[in-house]
Amino acid sequence: MTCLYSILLLGFVSSSYAYREWFTMEGEAFAVKCPDTEDDERVTWHLLKMNRTIPTDGRKRIYSSGIYLWFLPVSPKDSGNYICVKHKSDSQINETVSVTIHPYKKGTFYYPEDLYSYTSGSPGSGTIYCPSIDKYKNPSDVRWYKDCKYLDDPRYAIRGSTLYIADADESDNGNYTCQFTYRHHGSKFNVSATRPFEVKEGSSPMLIQVISPPDNAVIKVEVGSPLNLTCKGLLAHEKQKMPPCCWEVSGHCDEYLLKTYLVPNQGYFAECVLSIKEVREEDLDVTFMCVLSNDIELRTVNVTLQRKEPHKGHNNTYLIVGFVILFVVATVSMVLYKIFLVDIVLLYRRLFMCTKSKNDGKIYDAYIICSTVDTYKNKFIDCFVHQILPEVLEKQCGYTLCIYGRDVLPGEDAMSAMEKRIQESRRLIILLTKCLATNDHFAYEHHIAFYNALIQNNTKVILLEMERIRDYEQLQDSLRHLVNQQDTIKWKEKYMSRPFSPDTAFWKYVRYQMPARHNLPVTNPPGLFLCKTL
Repeated sequence: MTCLYSILLLGFVSSSYAYREWFTMEGEAFAVKCPDTEDDERVTWHLLKMNRTIPTDGRKRIYSSGIYLWFLPVSPKDSGNYICVKHKSDSQINETVSVTIHPYKKGTFYYPEDLYSYTSGSPGSGTIYCPSIDKYKNPSDVRWYKDCKYLDDPRYAIRGSTLYIADADESDNGNYTCQFTYRHHGSKFNVSATRPFEVKEGSSPMLIQVISPPDNAVIKVEVGSPLNLTCKGLLAHEKQKMPPCCWEVSGHCDEYLLKTYLVPNQGYFAECVLSIKEVREEDLDVTFMCVLSNDIELRTVNVTLQRKEPHKGHNNTYLIVGFVILFVVATVSMVLYKIFLVDIVLLYRRLFMCTKSKNDGKIYDAYIICSTVDTYKNKFIDCFVHQILPEVLEKQCGYTLCIYGRDVLPGEDAMSAMEKRIQESRRLIILLTKCLATNDHFAYEHHIAFYNALIQNNTKVILLEMERIRDYEQLQDSLRHLVNQQDTIKWKEKYMSRPFSPDTAFWKYVRYQMPARHNLPVTNPPGLFLCKTL
C-alpha cells in the first residue's frame, strides 16, 4: 500500500513569502496546486533544476493543467523545485514549490509526517472526510482503513468521500486512511490520504489567544537591514476551515510564511512571518497589521517600525574600565550564585518562609510514584519508599507525603484513588529504576502524572534516579519527555552511609524542588539502618 509523503510549497512576491507543506510517496497519482490561486487563473509551470517548462500534454507522466502540476505516478527522481508563474494583467508572480518523494515501503499506509489535519467526533457518532479527494475527477473504489486495517464492520458506512461511524467511542480513536482509484487516459492510479480521528466530549469555542507580538508594539530597526515580523496565536481546539493568520499589507491580507500545527491537549496554533528583505524609509512609522481569526472572532495586532538611533562611540577610558569591572563582578556573582543556589534557597526558606502555609487546596506536598514490582523485589527501593522518604521528608522536614499502599484507603478504586491523590498533591516524586524502564505496569499512573504536570501545568515533577539508567529510550514516552525537560536527582552509593541526613547533596536537591514548608526539628533516625542494595 502507498500513502502521501512530503511536499513543501514556498511562494514569493517581491519581499514576501508563502509556505505550504504536503506529503507523498512514490507510486501514486499526485497533484500539486500553485499556492494562493483561483481555478480560473492563468498559470505555467517550470522545473527549476533543468530550467525547462512543464508540458501541458495530459499523456505525459508529468504535466501541468491550469493551477495544478500532475505526477502520474510520482517517482523519487521527481524530487526538486518547481516554479509556478501566475500571469496577471500587469505583472507576473513566481511561486516556488519544493517537491520531495519518498521511496515506496511495502506494507506502509502512512508515516507520522503524512497525517492530514486532525478531526474529532462526539460520543455516539463520527464523520471523517477524505482529504485531497476533491482534486481528482470521478474518483472511484473508495476504501477506508483504520491503523492500516481494512474497515468491514457494519458500524462504518461510506457515502461518497465521507466515512460515517455509528456508536463512536474512544475505541474508534486512531489514524484513518482513505484510498481511492483515479483514472486518466485509460490508466488507473491509487491515491491515499490519512488523518487522525478522536472521539471527545464537545468543547466550547475558544477565544483567540495572541502569543506574539503584543498589540501596538514598536520595533526599533535600522534602515537597510532585513526584518522578520512573526505573528503567532492559539486559535481553536482543532483545525479551522478559514484562513487563520495573515499580514495586511497595502490593503491586502496575505498569508506570508504561514505555518499551522495542532498540539495535542492544547489546541490549534498558527503563525505567519512577514519577511522584509530591506527596511526602507517609507516603512518607518507605518502600521503593519496581523489578522488572526477563528470560527467565532477576528483579532488584529498592530506593529509599528521606528528608526533605531545609531550608537555613539565613547573613548572614555573610565567608562570602559567601569563596564569591564561590572562585567567581571556580574560574572563572578552569577557563577557563585549557580554553585550555591540550592544552599541559598534553603537558607532563605529557613530564615524568612518557615511560617508560611499553602492555601491552594492541596492536601499533600508530594505524591510518590514507584513501580510495585520494585517494592516487592528490590529491598532497598522498598526501604527507601517506606522508611527513608517518610523519615527525612515527613519527620525531619515537615512535609506531607502520599505513598500508594500506605495512604490509599482499603476498598477505594485504585485508578480513581491515584488520579485523586495526584490532583491533591503539590509535587510528583517519580522513582526511576531499571525495572521501571522496562515495565509498563504503572503506565496509567504515569499518564495521569504527565497530564497534570505538563498539560494542566499545575503540578511539578521531581525525578529520583535510584539506579543508573544508561538508556533513557527504554522509558515510556511521557517519562522520557520529562527526563528531557529536566535533570534527574541521582542516588549514589556514597549516600548509603548517611541515608537519613537531610544535609546530603541528594536531599538538598530534593528539598530545593519541594515547596517551602515549616522546618521541624531534626529527629534522630532509627537506631539500626536495614536498607541494603541488592
